[in-house]
Amino acid sequence: MKKIRYLFLIFALFVMINACSILQPYSVKKIAPSIPKQYREKVLESLEEAGSNKKELLKVLYHYKDHPLKLEAASFLIAFMPDHCFADVSLVDSLGNPVALNVMDFDTALEVQAYIDSLETQIGDLRYKLIEKREDVTTMSADLLTTHIDMAFLAYETLPWTNQYSWDDFREYILPYRGSSEPLSNWRLYFWYEFASLRDSAKDPLELAYSINDSARKMFTFKDVFYYHPADLGLEEMLKNGFGRCEDMTNFSIYAMRANGLALTSDFTPYWPDRSNNHAWNAIILPDGEVMPFMGSEANPGSYNLQKRIAKVYRKLFSQEQGTLAEILPDSIKAPPWLGYKNFKDVTDKYVQVSDVIVPVNQDKPFAYIAVFNDNDWKPIHWGSVDSMRNITFSDMGRNIAYLPVFYEVVDTIIVEGKEKPKYEPIPAGAPFILSEEGDVIAYDNEAVDLREQVNNEFVMHKTGHGGINKVKIDSTYTWFVWTEDEWQEIIDTTATADSLVFEYYYPESLYKVEEETLHPDPRIFTVEEGEVIFW
Repeated sequence: MKKIRYLFLIFALFVMINACSILQPYSVKKIAPSIPKQYREKVLESLEEAGSNKKELLKVLYHYKDHPLKLEAASFLIAFMPDHCFADVSLVDSLGNPVALNVMDFDTALEVQAYIDSLETQIGDLRYKLIEKREDVTTMSADLLTTHIDMAFLAYETLPWTNQYSWDDFREYILPYRGSSEPLSNWRLYFWYEFASLRDSAKDPLELAYSINDSARKMFTFKDVFYYHPADLGLEEMLKNGFGRCEDMTNFSIYAMRANGLALTSDFTPYWPDRSNNHAWNAIILPDGEVMPFMGSEANPGSYNLQKRIAKVYRKLFSQEQGTLAEILPDSIKAPPWLGYKNFKDVTDKYVQVSDVIVPVNQDKPFAYIAVFNDNDWKPIHWGSVDSMRNITFSDMGRNIAYLPVFYEVVDTIIVEGKEKPKYEPIPAGAPFILSEEGDVIAYDNEAVDLREQVNNEFVMHKTGHGGINKVKIDSTYTWFVWTEDEWQEIIDTTATADSLVFEYYYPESLYKVEEETLHPDPRIFTVEEGEVIFW
């Protein structure tokens, strides 16, 4: 009997041990020594952040433990995975309840805005809200991640142009499984087969890029109604709709070209400096390191022309750039929108002539920002640290642009869904200035404007093309503002009697803007130089 009991206990212990191995077949401790040293610490942090999804990520590491290069690739992706997610954004009412809006029901963005305006008259203010943030590290499946890695290596090991890339370019611009904050999908498998004939007939990577982009243009293109679909589209929705905004177009090209072994990314400017809105476009990295911008589903490399004035261009990365604001900013200080991210690098000097700008600020604060005028407001586009002399250096700034140094501070509180929250806004930190084409700083001392010192010297603002006033409407009233005392101050109203505006008096060395209720595009700032209006 004792022997039977003993055998039963041995059997029970054997079952328990094996049950544990079934429930926890993968050990962080055992796989850790195999992870490349440069990623080990961040991979272990990612595994902790993964929570219940840790098992899926461990599966991937174990799957490649005997394949050093693929294990390094998997480690790279897992190391930086916590920075990436799908951000689902929706239109909501003042209580946070979702409001149904299918942008495909409309032909133009103006129609969408008119519909939203009509809803607001019925149910009150509407806004866009982050509904769900689906973190990659907690949702990525082992099957999807290994498929992306294996398909990327299929291209790397079989295509003549892909294996010519440096390992760094392959890892950063071919291997990653997403373009921005779109839903995860198996796009690599789809486009490997979709463009197989183009891939097989291409003689070099640039020819393949042309062919893919020409074909992509027939599958997916721009439609302005998607400005009101703020969540980035996934592949399924792209193929269903056939339309998206510029961010979606860049992702579509990233999918199609990375799947076929081309190194691709997206460059972007957060805010145009001489008009409203922003923009994203693609950049293809060739095996010899040359980088060529283009617009996915629109214009091919070599035939895409960006506008001349650009304050800042950033390049999206899957990894983290060293020295970003997000890396050094204390938790107690809030960064302006998008400047709190780590996954981009400054490439402005690859597009336009740049200058480092040193300007004084009016308060002792650790950080300040440089802003451009966009959407009738000053928008921070870069940052710097304030030194002991209250000076700040902004690096690599685009020229021939008007700027304003600002702080980013709490100015008020707002009620959101019944809760009080701080309201942050850019606050002027010094005088606005023009960075000239030659790289000179021309300051407009915002304390020097005396509204009593009018100069009797008439100037005329004619209707202009892009950047100024597109149409002056007869009998419409236009309000003139001058920048003084750290703010816009209204100075006069004038009524248009022709297709131009006449202002009889002005203040020397000042910044102006003109507003009219239905003015489109929204007002641009300008200076007056020898009687001529210069828009910025």
